[in-house]
Amino acid sequence: MNDVQESERHPPFLVTGIAGIFVVLAIAAALVAGFTRAYGTDFYLLWVGTFFMCATPFQIMMAVVWRHEIPAPVARMAQPLKGLTLTAMFLLAGVILMPTLLYTVGQGVLTPMFVHYVIQSVGVGLLVIIIFGGWPVTKLTDNNILLGVGIVIYCYLLNFVLFKLFYHYNFFEGAPFYTAALDPGGLFNGITALTFAVTAVAMVMVVIMFEMWPVSKLVQPDNQPVFGVLGTVYILVISAAVYYLFVAVIGMEPMDFMVKGPVCVIFGAFLVDNMMQFQLFAGMPQPAKGIAKSAVCLIAAAGMYQLYRAVLPLFVGSDLSVGPEGGYAQEVWIATAMLGITFPVINIVSGAFEFWPVRREERAELQAK
Repeated sequence: MNDVQESERHPPFLVTGIAGIFVVLAIAAALVAGFTRAYGTDFYLLWVGTFFMCATPFQIMMAVVWRHEIPAPVARMAQPLKGLTLTAMFLLAGVILMPTLLYTVGQGVLTPMFVHYVIQSVGVGLLVIIIFGGWPVTKLTDNNILLGVGIVIYCYLLNFVLFKLFYHYNFFEGAPFYTAALDPGGLFNGITALTFAVTAVAMVMVVIMFEMWPVSKLVQPDNQPVFGVLGTVYILVISAAVYYLFVAVIGMEPMDFMVKGPVCVIFGAFLVDNMMQFQLFAGMPQPAKGIAKSAVCLIAAAGMYQLYRAVLPLFVGSDLSVGPEGGYAQEVWIATAMLGITFPVINIVSGAFEFWPVRREERAELQAK
């Protein structure tokens, strides 16, 4: 009897996940279409996409650190009130974070350099929160609210240091938005640095599918910062090998590689894990589970790229140019639609709303049978 009741409360993850994906895509399409038609493609790409990404590290923290149960009253809420409250918290974070970052890091100007900083912040958030488990902020306080807020602040500060160290944009000299004061003056071409950073984010998602195997066999995840350092080195080595293979050996243009490769892999990984409630191939041991998940992820990544590429003209009204000569217009649109818009929606549907109303509707169908 308890098993039947449990199955009614939590229907098969595959059915829920697939239905949830359709909900996610519908919401994302409505957001992209709504903002594009109301304010134009440039507004959607620059302001809407950047706003969502500014709040994404906070959203990741809510899911992993607060587990969508902080502040305490949130844990006692029923759906859809809980989902609406958590979504409001995400939007409020964007309202606070975007102008704060824009008028500090961006010096009040929304430039490609600032957007790159924001994009990298998502990867730094994943690294700090998942790989390092929030260390070193976890050593400073036991208060859950202070811990969560402190981790987000630390992510952005660390991201700024990395941005200053590794990015430069002197190739933008002569562009109307470029000034030397806005250029972080780091070691690498900004496009190269961004492409590698996004590649590293994709590898974070891959090693999560492997449950950090084989690093987890060598060091326990709670042994920080040793686990975090070892995991980071492992991720960077794999990222460097992947980047070198596709850009240096195969000869793909960096932005083209970034969108067709890492961006789609990140997106595919969230479909495989988050939308399938981390239950896909649950009975398999590692590394077989990670290999199986990665295979499905690559299939999903390829399919989603083709889908977003196909629908692009429907939203924009025409096709967009590709490559540096065209200002990477197509690449930026697809990346923004996938990670700037759809990625947060995935977290909202699967985490904040816990697949409501899909689960409620399926439960009613099961009870009717």
